[in-house]
Amino acid sequence: MAAMRRRNPPVKDAKEHAARCIDKIADLEVKYINSFKGRGVFAKTPFKKGDFVVEYRGELISSQESQRRRSIYHSKCSVFMFEFYWHEQTWCIDAALEDGSLGRLVNDNHTHPNCKMKKVIAEGKPHLCLFAVRDINVGEEITYDYGGTDWPWRKQVEAQAAVSTTKDLVTQSSSVSTIQVQFFSEFHFSFV
Repeated sequence: MAAMRRRNPPVKDAKEHAARCIDKIADLEVKYINSFKGRGVFAKTPFKKGDFVVEYRGELISSQESQRRRSIYHSKCSVFMFEFYWHEQTWCIDAALEDGSLGRLVNDNHTHPNCKMKKVIAEGKPHLCLFAVRDINVGEEITYDYGGTDWPWRKQVEAQAAVSTTKDLVTQSSSVSTIQVQFFSEFHFSFV
């Protein structure tokens, strides 16, 4: 990966982007992945470990308002509600509204994420920002671990992985049988 110089320290970079409510559109792009994952955010430039990547932007609401909205939102919208603890209370960033921000489109990866969510205080308010946990290459999808264990897509991915593993084992098993048949058909054995 090409060497990069940071213009600002990562936290200062995050605070400046959060205060101005802007994304790094020169460094990131949205791409459609597939019908299962939908859209995702991809790096157009490399990021170094520790760099600020993108803010998870939305409306800051109380825990009570979050619960009220969850009861009226479609289930697909509730995945855009990110709860966190600040000033001895639970708060939520509600990013269910399609507002053009990139952070709300970053996908979950609980096994090998390349970013981590951190709370940054800018202008007296909390902002949820993603920072690179390792170097990120051009073209790589930006991901982070959403936390928890009951996300429906994780169950579907695990089921798909189990099916793939089973198919691989069956393929390996049938390959061995084919090799054994070929071996025995090429050699003639005589028993005394």
